[in-house]
Amino acid sequence: MIPQSFIADLLNRVDIVEVVGRHVTLKKAGANYQGLCPFHNEKSPSFSVSPTKQFYHCFGCGAHGSAISFLMEHSGLTYVDAIEELARSVGLTVPREERRPQDIAKQKQALALSEVMGPAADWYKQQLKGAPKAIDYLKRRGLSGEIAKRFGLGYAPDDWQGLEAVFGTYSEDSITHVLVEAGLIIQSDAKRYDRFRDRIMFPIRNPKGQVIAFGGRILDAGEPKYLNSPETPLFSKGNTLYGLFEARQAIRDKGYVIVCEGYMDVVALAQLGFANGVATLGTACTPNHVRSLMRQSDRIVFSFDGDAAGQRAAKRALEASLPMMADDKEVKFLFLPEEHDPDSFVREKGAEAFEQAVAQAMPLSSFFIRVASEGHDWNTPEGRAQTQHATKPLILAMPAIALRAQLIRELAQKIGITPIELESFCGIKSVVQNQAAQGKVTTSPNDGYMAAVTQPGAKKPWNKKPTIPQGPPPTAPTDLAEQILRILLQYPQLGRSLDPEQKRLILASAKKRSEKAMELMDDLILQCEAMPANVGFAVFQEQLDKTPRAKAYAILRERIMSTELTEEGAVEDFHGTLKKLEQLDLKDQMTEIATRIANGQAQDGDKELYRQLMAKLK
Repeated sequence: MIPQSFIADLLNRVDIVEVVGRHVTLKKAGANYQGLCPFHNEKSPSFSVSPTKQFYHCFGCGAHGSAISFLMEHSGLTYVDAIEELARSVGLTVPREERRPQDIAKQKQALALSEVMGPAADWYKQQLKGAPKAIDYLKRRGLSGEIAKRFGLGYAPDDWQGLEAVFGTYSEDSITHVLVEAGLIIQSDAKRYDRFRDRIMFPIRNPKGQVIAFGGRILDAGEPKYLNSPETPLFSKGNTLYGLFEARQAIRDKGYVIVCEGYMDVVALAQLGFANGVATLGTACTPNHVRSLMRQSDRIVFSFDGDAAGQRAAKRALEASLPMMADDKEVKFLFLPEEHDPDSFVREKGAEAFEQAVAQAMPLSSFFIRVASEGHDWNTPEGRAQTQHATKPLILAMPAIALRAQLIRELAQKIGITPIELESFCGIKSVVQNQAAQGKVTTSPNDGYMAAVTQPGAKKPWNKKPTIPQGPPPTAPTDLAEQILRILLQYPQLGRSLDPEQKRLILASAKKRSEKAMELMDDLILQCEAMPANVGFAVFQEQLDKTPRAKAYAILRERIMSTELTEEGAVEDFHGTLKKLEQLDLKDQMTEIATRIANGQAQDGDKELYRQLMAKLK
């Protein structure tokens, strides 16, 4: 384990402009640098790098992070490898902390597994060269030698103990134990034999390009048609997408990613000019899959067969996508005719027809409504009630973004109820309702900086002024809480020195906007307290990205990326804001006492307490 103090020191020493500038052409733009985002296809620069914050942010796709994050996302390095590369660049040696015995054992286990995967992949590739039957099969599928080489395709001979040629006899328990755990050989009673036999071999790579597992397709008739490696410390089906390593550049060039059902779809599409395809590995699409895809592109197109199995897979992909959705992301569903998969469709119809099919794919919103209403009759009250019931878990799975509001409005109209009635049925209380019930400032769901706290998809300017309804205005301006948020996000060390009374004042001010705003403020203060002294902006933001409120922090951070606040200015503003909060709190207490006296409800000591508060205020 690498000490956090070293990581903080490392990020203080490296220059993110220099690190990013090795891969992206950057030009000075005010206090920051700008360039074309390397993570999505764009013509106008929206990618900003801040030398003072040591942080990058793309206002187009939302990609962001430190120099470590950049090397991980752009170069496919692991977290540790990225740190080691940066450390070498500034002449530092990465220290290690003592780890728990189980962590050490797990790392040794993963290392041992990785050491057998590479030689096995090389051997399978070598066997393909001398297997006419396998070569003929690939040629019939239209694959060239160049594509086979790019994806590292191989062949597992029809031999029960073929891998002995690489690893020696299976009677040696030490190496056999690793091979069994890696899923390369199977041990049954006293017998040990190869898992993959007479199959085309598809190596599965991690983001760094290292082989972590295999998929094997049978050449002739037989079951299973596809056989995958088992789950290991190296390989998790729910977290891995086949072809993502090979497709990253094409995804950026094309501007979208195609999610297919199988290995051969991915390889065949790459052969036909669509190298931006990936596939799930014999398992349903998971939220982790969608999260990985959204880090690569704003647009995802799930391609499924039009049969019942394809419909079921599409529904699971929808369910996995809903929690990950944001208003700047687009998810579509492409249903090909039953007689086609992506490979056969492109061969018969041509690349242009496939591009057109992708462009006309069903939007997530349309598929959402189809799934919610499936099997229900819109023309009867019972059918509409059943649709309403089926809709609830889908709506609740989504974050509070504009798309959810649009879906609620459209579904409510189809069902024959009002959007507020549908929200109430789902247990959702709208922002406007909530504030009106409390007699607070009313804003539209996306208005204001603090509204972004409760609406993760909000992208409105934070300095837009709220409208004031009839009735008394709030006693504490919310911009004071907003100012505290902006300062603490940039200088977390200021949150480490707050006394209980100062915390109370800050949280009370945030609460005047909403409970969620107060909860976020409370969490931010806790995150500040957990940080080492003098931690930098980049380190703190990466820590916030690991919290459950990461989306809200990302929205707030986006609004300060183009602003510069010196530490001296932050300290002055922070203490000045605390002073104003204290003054407002004193006035609130005095108003409360004066109201009691005027209504004939004075309590013992009220007059003396009022004089004390007045003196303190002066």
